[in-house]
Amino acid sequence: MFGTVTKYFRDKGYGFIRGEDGKSYFIHNSNLNGEYIERGYYVFFRPFVSDRSDYNAADISVIDAPERNRQHGKGNK
Repeated sequence: MFGTVTKYFRDKGYGFIRGEDGKSYFIHNSNLNGEYIERGYYVFFRPFVSDRSDYNAADISVIDAPERNRQHGKGNK
């Protein structure tokens, strides 16, 4: 499933993705597989159910990273 990172708290190790189905999915840093994410990144992920929540994200891959483009002078802040 595709979605956009709506919040990510690097210091706390978790955040949320708004999926293409409109639902909010929980991200834990243990499910990032080394990917670097920030708010606004467009990602692909695998939704899964846990004992704590029906809406979780795993196997996250960054598709588009707007902040990376800004760092290289291609956007405005």
